[in-house]
Amino acid sequence: MDFALYRLIAAQCGVFATSQALDHCSDAEVRGLVRSGRWRRSPWRGVLLDGELPDSPLLLLRAAALAVGGDLVACHSTAASLWGFDVLGDATLHFLGPPSLVNRRLPGVQVHPSSLGADDAVLRNGVWCTPPARTACDVVRNTQPIDGLATLDAALRSRTCTPEQLAAAAAAQAGLREVARLRRLVPCASGLAASPMESRMRWRFIDADLPAPRPQVPLTDGGRTHYLDMGWEDQLVGAEFDGLEAHMTREQLAADRDRHNWLTEHSWTLLHFTARDVYRRHLAMVGRTARALGVPFRSRS
Repeated sequence: MDFALYRLIAAQCGVFATSQALDHCSDAEVRGLVRSGRWRRSPWRGVLLDGELPDSPLLLLRAAALAVGGDLVACHSTAASLWGFDVLGDATLHFLGPPSLVNRRLPGVQVHPSSLGADDAVLRNGVWCTPPARTACDVVRNTQPIDGLATLDAALRSRTCTPEQLAAAAAAQAGLREVARLRRLVPCASGLAASPMESRMRWRFIDADLPAPRPQVPLTDGGRTHYLDMGWEDQLVGAEFDGLEAHMTREQLAADRDRHNWLTEHSWTLLHFTARDVYRRHLAMVGRTARALGVPFRSRS
């Protein structure tokens, strides 16, 4: 086998087509290299992997990109994962192409035709994908409303795009489905939000027409700074999301209680909520917060 094939495999980050291998060696040699473990088969027919590389989501994504064809680019949550701000954890790999796209259905792969095309694609970790701001906007339009603000917050937190770029990307998607919802959310996005669940909780308040809380409110106490997950400073009301990982150590519990006591001493009302409140008891959560803020709340359910 000539060195040109090795250079090709390296240039393609360890993934290559069977047809590419057959340009440099015989069918019997290909089968022999697969049997020996030097190469191995990917989940998609006609795509091989360098056997020395460990399995990883990125390697499989590169293989899928080769399988669907070079004219398609990674999009939606798949592109968000490449940019470092995926909050969905979708196991399906998503690719995008022109509106005239013919069906290229593959196991574990979903292909989306787009009127916007893919001329703005960017190479990221060996995979062509939609740019970060467009990616975030695409995810928001095509996912559940509760995940929209979490996606935009995560995109800003990743520092791969700016608020101005998100606004421009949203404007470029005029006329597409759910673009009105997207445009309402973009001004609310903040890179300060520390976790997707904090963003989802904040979205519940915004969606219920409560005053928008400020994420990660800093409060200084004798040289120490306490941070609230979110809060309404004028009303001295804070809201905290308590995940399963909260209070894992005595030190964390002590620091948390110390902060709570300090806030109480300074006339703050601190509310605590969990994932169950955010997903299943959000009307009660919003109602309790509205009462603490002294603002009206009328349930739309």
